[in-house]
Amino acid sequence: MIATEHAAFKLQVSKIYLKTSILVHLSALIVIWLYSFNNYVSLSLSIGLMMHFYFLNLSIFLKKSNTILSFSLNDKTLTTTDKMGNNQQYPCVYCVYQSQFLVIINLGKNSLVIFKDSLASHSLSQLNRLLNA
Repeated sequence: MIATEHAAFKLQVSKIYLKTSILVHLSALIVIWLYSFNNYVSLSLSIGLMMHFYFLNLSIFLKKSNTILSFSLNDKTLTTTDKMGNNQQYPCVYCVYQSQFLVIINLGKNSLVIFKDSLASHSLSQLNRLLNA
């Protein structure tokens, strides 16, 4: 990844990610109850699915302590700021996936998933241009 200009991006809650996760979890819940022969198994799977949805919502609504709230690109370095105010620099990052609706950037062991509507100040196309420069 080579970015020649400095750009800062602020992240916000993504409605696309929220709607997609609700649709997937509701579909799984319906399948659990339609195709199960045992009510106890269906109940335990439903509770597990609801717990997963709850913990996923912590990420969707940016409520986890290690959630990245903003990031900036400067030359070849990506700098992130988490909810606690800690800055982390990643000199070696690369874009795993790019489209007009979603960008996934690999930050070492973690990934930064950016939906089109989760960028507060800029557009996703500007980020794609910087990542492709």
